[in-house]
This record gives sequence, C-alpha cells and structure tokens, in this order.
Amino acid sequence: MIDSLGAHQSPDGGWPYRPGGSSWTEPTIFALLAGYAQGDDTGRVRALEWLRRLQRPDGGWSPKPGVDESTWVTALAALIPPAGLGEGPHSRAIRWLLDLTPANATLCARFQAWINGAATAEPHAGWPWLPGTAAWATPTAIAVLALDRQNRRRPDPALHSRIQSARDFLLTHRCPDGGWNHGSAKALGIDAVSYPETTGTVLLAVAGLDPNAIGRSIQCAETWWNNCPSSAAASWLMLGLRAVGRAKPGPPAAFQPRTIPDAALQVIASAGDRGLEVFAA
Repeated sequence: MIDSLGAHQSPDGGWPYRPGGSSWTEPTIFALLAGYAQGDDTGRVRALEWLRRLQRPDGGWSPKPGVDESTWVTALAALIPPAGLGEGPHSRAIRWLLDLTPANATLCARFQAWINGAATAEPHAGWPWLPGTAAWATPTAIAVLALDRQNRRRPDPALHSRIQSARDFLLTHRCPDGGWNHGSAKALGIDAVSYPETTGTVLLAVAGLDPNAIGRSIQCAETWWNNCPSSAAASWLMLGLRAVGRAKPGPPAAFQPRTIPDAALQVIASAGDRGLEVFAA
C-alpha cells in the first residue's frame, strides 16, 4: 500500500480509508502530506481541488462530503502548505481554529463551574473533535502543529497565546505514566494508562517545551517504542521521539499498514531520516 498510494486515489480526487471506499478528508490529507514527503506530486492537483471544494463557508472542513458540520479535520487541512491549498482557504482554516473554544473552556462554562463549586471547567483551551464539545488530546495536538507552523511563517501574538494555552491543556491531561490517551488521566477514580499513538502525536506537539517539563513523557514514549503494537503507533512515536532528539529507525517491517492513513504516516515518519519533517516545515 505504501508503494501504491497514488493507485488508490478515488476518481473524485480524494482518498478512502481503505482501497475501494469513498473519499474522506482525513485519508486524503495524509496521502497528500505523504506526497509532499516523497516529493511526488502525482494526483496532487486533483486532491487539492477536491479539498477546496469541500471547505465549508465557516472556513472549516467536514469529515466527508454530505456532512454539514466543520470538525477537527480542519486542523489537518491547515497542515497543507498555503501555496498548495491556497492562501485564502488556508487563512480561513486558521481563523476557524482560532475561533473554536471547547465547551468546557468558555467564559460561561468557567463562571458556571465557579457558581456551582465544581471543577468541571478547563483553565486551558484545547480543541474538541466536534464544535460544542469538550477538548481531547489528539485534535488538540494536531491543531497545535498546524498553528505552530503558521506562527513560524507569520508570527502572531494571538497564535502564540492559543498554542501556549493548548500545550498547557495537554500537560495537565497527562496520564500518570507520563504519556497521553484520549485526554483523561483518571476514569471513575482509577488512574488511566496512555496510548502509544496518542503519546507520540502529543509529544510531537509539545516537543519545543523545556525538556524538564516533558521528561516523563519522553521516557513513556521510549517505553512504548519498545512495546509498539501497530504501524500507526510506530509512526507517531518515530515523529514524536525524533522531535525531542531521540531519533529511531524506521517502523519494523512487521508493522504492515492497515489503512491508507497508516501507509501515509509511514511515508511521513520515514521522510525525517532524509531531514524532511512534514509537520515542522
């Protein structure tokens, strides 16, 4: 699948999760990013046209055609270089991300929590999967990567502030082992354990912080690397560990990609061995 990503492109220009399926936003963007990593522009023009057609009036993207709501995949779209996506569409995606506050981090939610004496509001704002819901680790990490890239292109105090708040959210939602899962450090009063792919993804998003602040997280990622269960986990751990100076060899051959995003992630992760960091460019 890795060697034939282009062959699985749908006639409409997008990519499915699995060969032969319908086009979705997430696999399309990962396949596009893999093409940038490989220096292969086969099918890129059609894929970018498909994405631009799917952008909603509010500047965000839905998960697939026919869904009438912008979601977290907007952060993935914002990772595509503006020169490819278009300055206008890219700028609107960044604005959509900046304007989105999770339901439990709004001023209203904080005031209600204060009135009720309940610690239900978030002092830091991450990003939710869907507007109007609470923030979670993975969409927050992907949004941080997108905004950080934009802030390095065009420094902006609003971007810097939002990124800092989101990273604080991620640090306060670590599991006791130092890694990350969906976003809860405890479940029903029991300490929660981390997930390898989420730990790698979030480590990539917080890599620029003081090493003392993320030392436990780096060790957790190292532990997961030695007990890696899947292709996606290996790829995200490669990316995260390399970002903190702990470069690893390519994902073991035993980890065969099960989906098109898995295959694209292997390409993206391996590109770092050639000095090309897709998420940091």
